Amino acid sequence: MTLKEVQDKMSVIKKGTITKVHYVTIKGDYTKETKTLVRFVKYANIKGVVVAGKTNPNETKDNESEFIIYNANTNKHYLQMSTIDTNHKAEVKYYYQGQEITKAEYEMANPPRPSKQPLVVFRKDIADIISIG
Repeated sequence: MTLKEVQDKMSVIKKGTITKVHYVTIKGDYTKETKTLVRFVKYANIKGVVVAGKTNPNETKDNESEFIIYNANTNKHYLQMSTIDTNHKAEVKYYYQGQEITKAEYEMANPPRPSKQPLVVFRKDIADIISIG
């Protein structure tokens, strides 16, 4: 999506509502396509979150939406989303050079990063977002 398309979608989404998002993650010849549910809420307002550290001086929030963040180092806009704790499972498909593969095949080539705590907030480059809502 373009910046304008994301801004238009975000202008009609009410803060805190559960919203469908469809995005891709590209790593070389491998692509991971995800359809999931997220919420757009301020990070500090998420239950159980303690904000630590300083904000990145290279990042500024978009005038149109506080969830669109511009990073001066990468010269890209990112959409900040919050995961939700529901029974809904994300629909994920994996591809190698356009051909669908299994999750195991994808993870052999792209091992997941180990984490000690569950993901609460994540950001995606707006160019990787296929649809919102």
